[in-house]
Amino acid sequence: MLDKIKALPEKVSFAIGFSLILGSGLLLFLLSLLFPIGTWTTMIVGGIVSGIAIIFILNAADKRHSHIDKKK
Repeated sequence: MLDKIKALPEKVSFAIGFSLILGSGLLLFLLSLLFPIGTWTTMIVGGIVSGIAIIFILNAADKRHSHIDKKK
């Protein structure tokens, strides 16, 4: 799975990670209004989604820094 994430372009990887961070909080809030979701369940799901989003953002940062280092 990490190979597929590493194969994504830098901007796409950053956009996916950023949208996951912004969208997961809103989605979890809206789902908690519709369904009785416990606090711990919300925190666990939010933590997992945030962890995946951080992987995407770190992948984009790594590609950007390796691209800048090659220019020097």
